[in-house]
Amino acid sequence: MSNLLGLEEAKPSTGEYDNAAPGPDPEWTARVKRGANWFYWIAGLSVVNSLAFIGGAQLHFLGGLGLTELADAVIAASINEGAPTAIKAVSIIFDLVAVTGFALAGYYANKFVRTAFLIGIIIYGLDTLIVLALGAYFMAAFHAFALYSLINGYIACRQMKAHLKSQAQIVGQPPPPPSFT
Repeated sequence: MSNLLGLEEAKPSTGEYDNAAPGPDPEWTARVKRGANWFYWIAGLSVVNSLAFIGGAQLHFLGGLGLTELADAVIAASINEGAPTAIKAVSIIFDLVAVTGFALAGYYANKFVRTAFLIGIIIYGLDTLIVLALGAYFMAAFHAFALYSLINGYIACRQMKAHLKSQAQIVGQPPPPPSFT
């Protein structure tokens, strides 16, 4: 209102922050975290599925790994054919390695490591093909949704890395020399 009377002066621009580029979109960070946390869900549900197998329960979660389900089914068939029940240890070790791999993928993906996303997406994509080959279509649909979420996280990670790289190039360039004409 005081400008109406002409009492305020226009503030001169210092030029210091006029051309400052905006920071990375906060939505990118949220999408990366949401995508990366899917690795934890996959690992956790696979652990529950493996514990159910060890306990002899006949249930499994759709979000677990089809590869561990297949390994557990092969071991169960071997036990039914007369193999010793101690062979379940092989399945437990295999499941533990798979679950640890996905947990590590989640850890590194949460730290914005694109390679962790890519490796996890490829392995889970192959796992989806195994689930489809087994005819577990509901599990395959869940896998497709999880893959969609993982891929969205990867894309956001890639966008953020590209933005940060462009900012580093802009900041790292010295100003042009003054011209005396």
